[in-house]
Amino acid sequence: MKFHTENETDTFDFHEAYVEELRFGPGVFFMLLDNVKILEANSRNRDVRTMRTNGLEFRIRDAQVGAVIEEGYKVYNADGALQRDIPDRTVEPSEYNELCRMLCGSSVYELRHDGSEYVLALDGEEHGYTIFVKGSGDDEDWNRFMNLEEI
Repeated sequence: MKFHTENETDTFDFHEAYVEELRFGPGVFFMLLDNVKILEANSRNRDVRTMRTNGLEFRIRDAQVGAVIEEGYKVYNADGALQRDIPDRTVEPSEYNELCRMLCGSSVYELRHDGSEYVLALDGEEHGYTIFVKGSGDDEDWNRFMNLEEI
């Protein structure tokens, strides 16, 4: 990869990034993302404006997944009366591989770093998921800068 940063999650805007690939488990957290915005504050951004990139590899070092929450939802009938209230559900570690496959093609709603914990909110096709990961740091690698207007 041509460009590399460490511990600079706050210099990227991951909102609405597209998840090409997702892998996580004991010691591993990896995402391949498209449509990531690179902010002016990023140490590799020599431009004076927000840029973007495709094919960004995001890794959390020494990753330990704390929890994966499938967001609950409510079902209403045509008259607006509540039919079902499905609560949040904790995804079991045995489901992680299938979840990773299912979340390919999803979009990132939020990715934030708070101390040693990373919080990722992903919008799947039918459900939203929040992933809590502890790690010793993060790495971002990508090949090129593109204008925001480029597709």
